[in-house]
Amino acid sequence: MRLDEEWIRAHLPEELADQPIDFFHSDYLDGLTVMQEGERGGDDVVVYRAKDEEDLKYWQLEQVCRFIKEPDPPARKTWRYYRDRAENGHWIYTERKHYDYNAIEDARLYGFECFLRIAKYGFPADRWEKKVQEHVRLMNYWYDVPHWDYDRKTLCFLEISDSKEHDGDDHIEEPRPGSVIRVED
Repeated sequence: MRLDEEWIRAHLPEELADQPIDFFHSDYLDGLTVMQEGERGGDDVVVYRAKDEEDLKYWQLEQVCRFIKEPDPPARKTWRYYRDRAENGHWIYTERKHYDYNAIEDARLYGFECFLRIAKYGFPADRWEKKVQEHVRLMNYWYDVPHWDYDRKTLCFLEISDSKEHDGDDHIEEPRPGSVIRVED
């Protein structure tokens, strides 16, 4: 089975339906098993085994949703701390007095929100909810106490605690004392 471009476009929001989706290339072994050629001489890899044609179409839609971008994304969030520069191998931060979010910006947040907004349009409700839960789990991976949840009405992540990131060795990711060099209004 090949990429059903007409079906994919019908399951994208109208403002995204004309964006190019021809970047998606894979080979299909038996019509339901997706294979990618090994990169630079590496082994070929099975990347997905679909249960049926419908499952495969939704998997293809998911891949497209990960790469297509919203033409008018919501305004970027204002973070309390942002990384200004590195000195002697340590980040130096700027702090804003007025902010919407307390965590240091997670680079995955924008991409995850974009994916979930686009996927909501074309996915069945139960399949979309599974993706929401999967992404909430990923966002909370570096927190001992869950820090993020997903607002299904506004379609964005919300901070639900003041917990701080760690790196697996209990290193706190929030700015170290003395590393905030300036405060902005």
